[in-house]
Amino acid sequence: MTEDLFAPWAWKTPEWERRAALLGQPPYRGRQIFDAIHGRHAAGYDEMTELSRADRLAWKESAPLRLPEIVRRDVSSDGSVKYGLRLPDGALVEAVFMPRGEEHASADAEFQDARRPEEEARGARALSADPERATVCLSSQTGCAVDCRFCVTGRLGAGRNLSAGEIVAQFLCVAREHRGATFSIVFMGMGEPMLNLEAVELALDVFFERISPRRVTVSTSGFPEGIARIGARAKQPNLAVSINAGDQKTREEIMPVSRAHPLSAVIAAMRAFPLTHRRRITAEYVLLAGVNDSPEDARKLARLLRGIPVKINVIPFNPDPKYLPEFRRPSEETVDRFVEALAAERYTVTVRRSKGPDASAACGQLKGRESDPRRAKSGSPPA
Repeated sequence: MTEDLFAPWAWKTPEWERRAALLGQPPYRGRQIFDAIHGRHAAGYDEMTELSRADRLAWKESAPLRLPEIVRRDVSSDGSVKYGLRLPDGALVEAVFMPRGEEHASADAEFQDARRPEEEARGARALSADPERATVCLSSQTGCAVDCRFCVTGRLGAGRNLSAGEIVAQFLCVAREHRGATFSIVFMGMGEPMLNLEAVELALDVFFERISPRRVTVSTSGFPEGIARIGARAKQPNLAVSINAGDQKTREEIMPVSRAHPLSAVIAAMRAFPLTHRRRITAEYVLLAGVNDSPEDARKLARLLRGIPVKINVIPFNPDPKYLPEFRRPSEETVDRFVEALAAERYTVTVRRSKGPDASAACGQLKGRESDPRRAKSGSPPA
């Protein structure tokens, strides 16, 4: 994209104040606009009644505001909503709203009816969403080049980086529809945040003006330099790292990124990550039947993470017969044995349960498209 049509969403308060001065307006006008956008989630100047009609017109001409088009809402019986957001270049990204979210919540929203009419969807949200707390899962890219073997997003190939404005605009699209919630944010959607860290950090700076860093989590498949860069920030988000194996060989087989960034380097970066009082790193672990789900695998993981302040988030694999036919979800008994083995090693363990992974909205199932453009260019059939 030669022009970022969403750039104003990524302006911090000082930039809005500077723009106000350029328009011959007092600095507080810029602060008012920032607060209207990020406090009330206004989508345009017409919603900012604290501005005069003349001022609204001047701002429209100077710094136009637009949001991505919401082309799809997939609604869950529990009030979760997966949004398909269309960008001007045609790219589709997905963001997920999860009511009653936790600070380290996941993109694991499940949907029983993926194509409800909007009127019915709005009624479902009103009945089941908790207005007090919610989590929004954001994407950082339009695809993913990391290609974890168990992730649909990766199977469908790389896309482009999102700008900071596009990242913030995702959040605003979702937040506008769920006003009144206290939001947490997780970067666990499409893409690898560490491969678009400049834009992610700019978006974090905007979010941190209104949302505590303790309610924002950046997840990575394991890029040591990116982990170090996040750790060096004055205001740090929470860190989540996808581990998924207790040894290098197994991790390489399911996460090819491990060849360039070995497990030992990822663990070293986690050990070096500075944590303030009572904060911990989340170690994410996708359980794949017969691959990494035995009690011995759990003990390997325990030895690997020894001495790092972590909590372990166990994620039973969400099947997708079309894109991920080679992997199976472990049985509940297998999950329990794995968790018990970790608990015996005195780790805090949570299990991310999926109620409806067949709706293609659970962890690792966000895609935004139906085929890998790399294959289309080569003449191969779609993935």
